[in-house]
Order: sequence, then C-alpha cells, then structure tokens
Amino acid sequence: MQVDLQDKVAVVTGAAQGIGKAIAETLARNGARVVLSDVQAQTGAATAAEIGAPAVFVPCDITDVSQVEALVGTAVERFGRLDIMVNNAGVNASREERATTDRFPLQTWRRIIEVDLNGTFYCCRTAAAQMVAQKSGTIINISSVAGVVALRLQVAFVAAKAAVIKLTEAMACELGPRGIRVNAVSPGSTLTDGTRDLFYADKEMSARLLSFIPQGRPGTVRDIAEAVAFLASDAASYVNGHNLVVDGGWTSGFSRDF
Repeated sequence: MQVDLQDKVAVVTGAAQGIGKAIAETLARNGARVVLSDVQAQTGAATAAEIGAPAVFVPCDITDVSQVEALVGTAVERFGRLDIMVNNAGVNASREERATTDRFPLQTWRRIIEVDLNGTFYCCRTAAAQMVAQKSGTIINISSVAGVVALRLQVAFVAAKAAVIKLTEAMACELGPRGIRVNAVSPGSTLTDGTRDLFYADKEMSARLLSFIPQGRPGTVRDIAEAVAFLASDAASYVNGHNLVVDGGWTSGFSRDF
C-alpha cells in the first residue's frame, strides 16, 4: 500500500523488532520522519540505522512517565511537531507464567498491566497534549484479538488489551472535536521471533492455533504495518474510535472441525 505521509512526524514505541519495526519501516517508506523507541537500545539503534535518515532512535521505557515525555519532547524538538503516535510496545506472559486466574502470578499481572495498559496511557496522554496544542494528529494503539475475544491462561494480557480498546474509544470521543483521531489495530496471531518460539515451534500447537484462522496462516508483520499506515493517512480521515482487527478471520468464529 502506498499512502502519502510525506514529512509527517511519527513516533513508534516497541520499534526495535517485530511488528514495531515493520510499522516504523512502512511509515518511513511512505515519507514519514520516524522516531523509534524501545527498551532494547542496541537493537533499536540498529533498526533506525537500517531504515536510514531521517529515522532516529530514542531509548524509552514507557512505564516511566518522564522517559515518555522525553521521547515526545525529542521528536518535537528534532522535527517541530508530532503527527502520528503509534503505541506498539507491550509484553505478555511467558509460557511458564501462563495459568488460570486462581494461580496467575501477581508479579506477572502487575508487569503486564504496567506496560500494556499504564504505559500505553502514558504515551497517549503525552502525545495528546502535543497534538491538542497543534490541533491535529492521530494516535494508533496496538491492541490484540485477545482484547476482542478472551483467551485462556492470559488473563492480564486479555484485560489490558480490552482496556486499550476502550481507552481508544474514550479518547476518540474526547479528542475528535479537537482535530485528533484515535484508533486501534488488533493483530491476530502474527509471526514474529517471539511467537515463533512460543507457538509455532511446536507443530501440534501450531496446527491447533491455525485451525481457528480461516486463511490458514499466521499474519505477517507487514500485514499489521499496512493497517497502521492506512489509519495514519488521510485515506482514513473519517475513521475515528475504530478497532481494526487484522486476524485472518479468527474472531469471526471459524472452526475447521465444526
């Protein structure tokens, strides 16, 4: 997909690798000036160098409000404004941490809520303040199909991602009249280094997972990035408060064996 993002200024969190990297690359390819951020400083800097000028990397832990403010401040200082904020950074429970609610580790709950929900809110709040001052901008929150249909053994991730969708809707109501659009993208099972190890290395688990997806394959990071590029562009100028599910049909209720 080709959209016109020429000279738009974008910040992408969790951009060192995976979906975030693909989003940053896609926005840059369509003309945006991109500030990448991540807690993985070395990998993030290498990704920014790979994309090339004018992409830059700023290390940021989104659970630290002061670091989030510094991230947005750097983008504005460097490029003069902030047009696109993509809140992609997030975590989930490891295979060892996954458990039913009665046994779900409290430290895992706190970690996931702090990053996936609180950190996303900190980024939204900081970006919104800049965009309100400009009277323009768009915020795109990366949620998950887990925020649309509940998944077992991942109660914290499900709760956080569902909350991100409602956060998106609430912000759209508040900020729409001020020239700012807020939308979400909810990926289905997407092939990354993390999901390859967690789900797709096991043939039986992989087959079970794919049996829920009508298209019979996992998504690619490019699939998600293209959806973000659309929402970031003027082609989506009347799309606000929407959760764009990119899941190959997973949440349609498809079951191969029914």
